[in-house]
Amino acid sequence: MPLIRRLAPLVPLAAALALALPAAAQTQAPSSDMDAPLFYQLLMGELQLQAGEPAVAFQLLLDAARRTADEALFRRAAGVALQARDGQSALQALKAWRAAHPRSMEAIQTQLQLQGALGRGEEMPAGILDWLQGSTDAPSRMQQLQALPRLLRQGNAMDSFEPGLARERDNAANPAERRALAACTIAQLALLDRNGVLALNQLRQARQLDPQQALPHWLALDLLRLNPAAEDLLLPTPDPAYQLAHARTLARDQRSAEALALFQQLQKSQPEEPAHSMAIGALLLDLRRPAEAETALRQHLSQLAQQPAGPARESTHAGAHLLLAQALEQQKNFSGAQAALDAVQDEQRAFELAYRRAALLARQGQLEPARAMVRALPGEGQDIARRRLLAEAQILRDAGQWANSHQILQQALAAEPDNTDLLYESAMSAERLKQHDQMEQLLRRVIELDPRHHHARNALGYSLADRNLRLPEARELLEAAIELGGHEPALVDSLGWLAFREGQLEEAEQLLRRAHRARPEVEIGAHLAEVLWARGQQDEARALLQQAASQDADNEVLRDTRRRLGLK
Repeated sequence: MPLIRRLAPLVPLAAALALALPAAAQTQAPSSDMDAPLFYQLLMGELQLQAGEPAVAFQLLLDAARRTADEALFRRAAGVALQARDGQSALQALKAWRAAHPRSMEAIQTQLQLQGALGRGEEMPAGILDWLQGSTDAPSRMQQLQALPRLLRQGNAMDSFEPGLARERDNAANPAERRALAACTIAQLALLDRNGVLALNQLRQARQLDPQQALPHWLALDLLRLNPAAEDLLLPTPDPAYQLAHARTLARDQRSAEALALFQQLQKSQPEEPAHSMAIGALLLDLRRPAEAETALRQHLSQLAQQPAGPARESTHAGAHLLLAQALEQQKNFSGAQAALDAVQDEQRAFELAYRRAALLARQGQLEPARAMVRALPGEGQDIARRRLLAEAQILRDAGQWANSHQILQQALAAEPDNTDLLYESAMSAERLKQHDQMEQLLRRVIELDPRHHHARNALGYSLADRNLRLPEARELLEAAIELGGHEPALVDSLGWLAFREGQLEEAEQLLRRAHRARPEVEIGAHLAEVLWARGQQDEARALLQQAASQDADNEVLRDTRRRLGLK
């Protein structure tokens, strides 16, 4: 038997398989219907293993497994081979196991893990599809596809598996379900490679191959961030599980207004579910609708009080009170906000709680006591020290003291010159102080250190567009930001504002309407209003500006927009 010496990564798998069936010293007692020759064969196999003859033990156990079709014996034979670092024999046992039990999910998954560890990707596509076909509902298949990177251990998964999956997809002899699952698996691999065009193409093909297949609609939720055209594949279904997944996807992508609408629908159909009112409260707060957020959060706390006590309830209780404190603070109900913070007893949130107390003090004009409280935030180590500095800088920014905030960040950078969080926050402060050269230098350093930092690319691209400078470079930066970060409303807003600066008014309107529909915040509304004004749609522009003013009349972007349009 060949011993595969390069199977060190298989040790954890071997241990797991060995534990699945008791070791020789703990061999299960034979059942009453086990014949004497079989009992003797199993006993001899375990004795050979103890005597240091794993190859002989493997053959005896595998022969017994084949004769009885007993899954425990197949598992044991594979475990013996893996303990001996004999990957080929382990695969032999797993293939025999699958031949005896074609629908055994354990056998399929274990074979896939071993093939992945051995680097035999060309053999895996059929097994992947067998594994997926073993589940019958789309949510389970979604979890399986999302687990593929951990299961397969392949750095170049698309190159390894796409050809075999494409053959399965295009094989007219295969059932429609299997062909569609092959297309869905290619789409998932494309998602992992951030190839939104290929992923969408494969999901559409899956729908054509098997119109009854629900998996493409679920995968479309993950694709939305990369490719907005995936909206066409979403289901307008009353299925609560799909609605919940859709709502969470929208919230993840900062499409707060659209997520809110879905959670409100879910609350109507499932009024007893406290998680819905919590989500609604958080989204309303994000949309700067604090009075409505307060109502939703108090409803959540009332529902939560009816739930059994336990750590999960206590954690949710703390999170709801922290959100409630922010809603009350935004309404300038400072005593109510303090009471909400006093209700939090979660030690895991000590830092956050202390920061919220400091921010509340600052909002009431007690800036120096607030800064002192932030400097005393609990915890030790460099990470906590950095968080204290960032928290103090945020307190100062909220108070309009941008110069002091920038000074603190510069001091922090002296100690950690390559920390991307500090570099980015310093760049944002420099931008507010009109120190554009320094801002650009800091953002370029962030991008150099972290090429996937889409926020830095977006900030630099937006700044260039806003100042009407180097617009081709701004477009390159903003398109890269969207490719890296997806179609978040803030990124789409930046690209829309660039289109306006380029004179592409139709493109600008389309992009800004999409961003505002997803997240109707002040800056996006002001940008859209200015584009509409330029296109002769002054009445709608005025309405948007009025809506933005009701959210934050002191917003600098809003004030600048009104001034440019000659409005008070």
